[in-house]
Amino acid sequence: MMENLDYFRRISFEELNAENNVFSKIEDLIVSQKSSAIRSFSFDWKYPHILEGIGFTFCTKGRAVITVNLTRYVVEANMVGVILPNSLVQIEEQSEDFEIEFIICSFDFISDIQLTKEFGVIGNEVQQLPVFSADEIIFKELLALHGFIVMQYEKSTTYSLEIVKTLLHSLIFLLLQCYSELQVLDSGKKKSRQEDIYRTFMSLLFQHYKNDRNVSFYADMLSLTPKYFSKIIKDTSGKTAGEWIDEIVIMAVKGMLKSSSLTVVQIADEFNFSNASFFGSYFKARTGQTPLEYRGLKLKNKD
Repeated sequence: MMENLDYFRRISFEELNAENNVFSKIEDLIVSQKSSAIRSFSFDWKYPHILEGIGFTFCTKGRAVITVNLTRYVVEANMVGVILPNSLVQIEEQSEDFEIEFIICSFDFISDIQLTKEFGVIGNEVQQLPVFSADEIIFKELLALHGFIVMQYEKSTTYSLEIVKTLLHSLIFLLLQCYSELQVLDSGKKKSRQEDIYRTFMSLLFQHYKNDRNVSFYADMLSLTPKYFSKIIKDTSGKTAGEWIDEIVIMAVKGMLKSSSLTVVQIADEFNFSNASFFGSYFKARTGQTPLEYRGLKLKNKD
């Protein structure tokens, strides 16, 4: 679903390794040393970022409002996040005491785990529900496994890597168990046709947003009339299809203005606008600023 997100800032393992309060002895495994405030990191999470690795997060205190792939979640203590590779993540709000513990690893690092045949189904559930509230006992068990991994990082023994992998495998299986139980609880709630249409639309949106901003384009792909399609999206998500399209386009444009040296004309061309003037009008109507004003403000704030 996330194959068309080249315009957002990506967070690499190399950058994560440079942060304070993390262990990074293993190249493609980053572990928080302790419960940490997100605001202490160098990344400005008020803007959307792409996380290259698989992220496991555990909220230990406070509250935050985050978006994962454009869907908003309220995160509080005892809540777990499982962020799949190349997910688009943004923190819209966070309390002063908001803290998490986390583990971020590459897919290669855990590729030798002998996952059950149900993983494909559960993987889809992870994509649809990246944040969930864990039972207090389960949450303590997850934190305990995180703590054991930290303890192994602090040692320099012959089998540290093997022990860390074993602990991480245990943590992942415990998370899979959580999702299995969530599936059981949700089994009586048959997904409606409207929900299927909404999910398919979001998948298509991530693939095509840079080339087409017309509601009718997505309605045609779903073999629906634009009016009926728009009603389904509004009723299911609380936003119109047009609002979703504008949101992802504006987020991507802001990403390019913030992190690239491309001119406004070049960015307009990248997003298939007919000309820079129309692009500027589109951007200002939805943000209150011209692209150059937004870029200048961001550069000023960084100095």
